Amino acid sequence: MKIALVYPYVKNCYTGCNPPISLLYLAASLLKNDYEVKVIDIDEDNQSFSDIITSLKKYSPDLIGIPMFSNTIHVAYKFVDFLFSQEEEWLLVLGGPHPTACAQDILTIFEKCDFVLRGESEDSIVDLVRCIEGNNDFNTVYGLSYRNGNKIIHNPDVVLNNKIDDIPFPARKLLDSAYKKNTYWRIGHKKTTDIIITSRGCPYNCNFCFKVSDKFRCRSPENIIEELIQIRSKGIKSVHIMDDLFTSNKSRCFKILKLINEQKLGMEFKVRARVDLICEELLIELKNAGVKSIVYGIESGAQKMLDLMNKRTTVKMNYNAIALTKKVGLQCYVDVLIGHPGETPKTILETEQLLLKAKPTAVNLSIMYPFPNTIVYNQAKAEGTLMNDWNIDGAHPWIKLPWINEKKELEQYRKDVLRRYLLNPIVIFNVIRLILIKSNFQQLRIITKYFLYYIVKFKKIRANSGF
Repeated sequence: MKIALVYPYVKNCYTGCNPPISLLYLAASLLKNDYEVKVIDIDEDNQSFSDIITSLKKYSPDLIGIPMFSNTIHVAYKFVDFLFSQEEEWLLVLGGPHPTACAQDILTIFEKCDFVLRGESEDSIVDLVRCIEGNNDFNTVYGLSYRNGNKIIHNPDVVLNNKIDDIPFPARKLLDSAYKKNTYWRIGHKKTTDIIITSRGCPYNCNFCFKVSDKFRCRSPENIIEELIQIRSKGIKSVHIMDDLFTSNKSRCFKILKLINEQKLGMEFKVRARVDLICEELLIELKNAGVKSIVYGIESGAQKMLDLMNKRTTVKMNYNAIALTKKVGLQCYVDVLIGHPGETPKTILETEQLLLKAKPTAVNLSIMYPFPNTIVYNQAKAEGTLMNDWNIDGAHPWIKLPWINEKKELEQYRKDVLRRYLLNPIVIFNVIRLILIKSNFQQLRIITKYFLYYIVKFKKIRANSGF
């Protein structure tokens, strides 16, 4: 049986482009069980939907799998509609965070979709393929939602694999050509950048975060090093460690860093961390092992908002993490959200003051778009403050605040905060240095394209507003 796993969403932007690691994990499990698999990433050679369809017709798969996220549901719908306009007899399975949260809705909206796999699916996709192949009853596949006549059936959730060292490494060989073309990169790293995931699940309960699993499980340091050695053997020297809790178990983290140094991998890393799980000693060891930058989800500069978000952190921790990171000579990136219930002009100002005073290397400042089945989403829906919802027209839902009439007012706050932050001379210097010194020609061309796009967009806005 032949399976095609397709990533139809353009990831390439001014900050970089990640490989579709979730598909490569699924592919690895299928390969381990002797199934033929093809992975197609739209970002390789800047493909179009038509290019993908041409590849699929040539490959002639029995089953097509597509991941889906809340903010890509409209693209997925367009692609699936185009896919089945070809009058081919393909079976379709959708998976990922949004179908996990909204399996019933997805099977209702996507009439051509045969199956939804909920949660971690390395095992369940193999079980599904076996059932299709053997024409067996689907009720034995954990985490599967499917049609049975006019009914939609939801099987029990997947049983989580606690021994995640047993999960095969992502099948990167299926995208060898994309890797060799430097398709995958991150700003601040000159050549190909790969990603790894060293843990799964999260024991924290931030109100705005959707989790596939609450149960936190770690890979062993030895298993992680084995994958890094495999990545390094392909000539890749830059890796982004994607999990938020890489530094949560300090003894494990120190052991991983020790093994990296012992192996003399000559790699550089970007990691994510919580501000309450960092200290100067750990930061120094991270730097010694090749870590160049750290991303913190600080979310806000107002204690009121951190408490409402259930972050279990403090503004003081935010300041301390940024200061310590810069002190040891690491780049410091922060994620910030505005628009959570309880937000006011005063709390936004407090966040702006933190950014201007702490001066992280770069900021990802976003409006909070509530994901389905999160605490904040469910509360807003119950209270009637959820404006719009995730659907195939591409509109993002937002939460109505007492002092905001339209979403564009919140967007203007975001733009103003970001503009004042970016106009700080120290920030400007750091951004220019990061782009010019740490980017190659291909990356500079992409960054310049997006920069010019936003310049033109800004001029149009000014012209239309009469300024």
